[in-house]
Amino acid sequence: MRYFQKLLCLLILVLAASFGVGGCVLLYSDFSVQRSRMAAANAAAHAQACTLLQTEILDLQRRGISTEDAALTARVTAQGVPAALWRGDTLVCATLEGLQNFPLGDAATVTVRTENSIYAVYASDLQGGLRLVTAYDLTGLYRDRNAALMRFLLLEAAVLAAASAVTALLARRLTRPLAVLTDAGAQIAAGDYARRTDLHTGDEIEALSRSFDKMADAVQEKIADLEADVQRREDFVGAFTHELKTPMTSIIGYADMLHTMQTDPDEQREAAAAIVHEGRRLEALSRKLLALLGLNEEGVELTAVPLPALWPRLHAACPDVTLRTPAAAPTVRGDADLLLDLLCNLVQNAAKASAPGAPVLVLCAQAGDAVTLTVADRGCGIPPELIPRVTEPFYMVDKSRARRQGGSGLGLALCQRIAAAHGSALRIESEPGRGTRVSVTLPAWKEDAP
Repeated sequence: MRYFQKLLCLLILVLAASFGVGGCVLLYSDFSVQRSRMAAANAAAHAQACTLLQTEILDLQRRGISTEDAALTARVTAQGVPAALWRGDTLVCATLEGLQNFPLGDAATVTVRTENSIYAVYASDLQGGLRLVTAYDLTGLYRDRNAALMRFLLLEAAVLAAASAVTALLARRLTRPLAVLTDAGAQIAAGDYARRTDLHTGDEIEALSRSFDKMADAVQEKIADLEADVQRREDFVGAFTHELKTPMTSIIGYADMLHTMQTDPDEQREAAAAIVHEGRRLEALSRKLLALLGLNEEGVELTAVPLPALWPRLHAACPDVTLRTPAAAPTVRGDADLLLDLLCNLVQNAAKASAPGAPVLVLCAQAGDAVTLTVADRGCGIPPELIPRVTEPFYMVDKSRARRQGGSGLGLALCQRIAAAHGSALRIESEPGRGTRVSVTLPAWKEDAP
């Protein structure tokens, strides 16, 4: 059963019960009032009949006239009221069939139902051992009550029929937003993540609609993130496969040439040098890829890192670069090995983008609790439209130059992850032909830091 049908049945049931009970209480209370009034009138009429019969009997006795059964029967019949007269336990007369079956005691009152009528029967003792029983017809009163009850039931049926029609329309209108919510949920489940309810009912259903739409927004955002993540993974796998394929092709080609062909020493040295170059490129690619994956899987414990202690290690890691580092630098909160990797990659990228022998600068500036490390060069620079993409894995601005210099396109992506592990991000400023500045901001170390 649908919700609006349940609501309709409930409302009709409540309406029928309340209307029926209220109407019956009203009818029966009115009937009780009329019955009480008629009972009082009938009791008075019975008392008057008893007084009149007693007076007539006394008058007959005073005049010396016989008060035998025939005389008493004539007097009872003359009153024109259905009655029965008893002398002790002996019935003297009865003007209504059936009254002889009710030898009531003094002051007794009963309601008698015959086949077609209803009577109120009263009994009273008279002088001389007599007892008068009178009956008063209540058939009309009960017939009027039953007719009123039938009219009420017909009226209730008509009212309930009209109320059912109106309630059905209202119930459909009230539950229509639920159908909209159900339909929206089904469409979202079927893949239409842009579906929204946007209901304006001014009640709790509108609040439910807003919550539903917020949930749908969150679902759509999560789905978009998942799809983007899947696309990034596919792009990553494709790029990684391509980057593996290029050096492997060179290694296999040169190795096959050495294996199958007779070559002079110069050609052998050239082939061996190419194999070594491509092998080292594969080694660097694997190392950076492992570092990138390791940052995704493990957290980073940040400790005090004196920057001046990193400069000798940085010079040793980049021996072929004309590197200039600041003489004085503060202590930052970070991971020394990761920061060294970040600086090494930035310095090597700067050296590759610069002319041979051109200096690469490492700058350090502190403002309050923040320390900004910057690696600057005066190399070829990066076009402004490409700056947002240079931190993507395997993306290279100049692929031929990068591969020739042993680049893999993972350096800046790794730097971005290292910066993120320190709660920061790379800031890249570049101008084609005038050089590039890559900065990362780190928190300064405080002695009371946890």
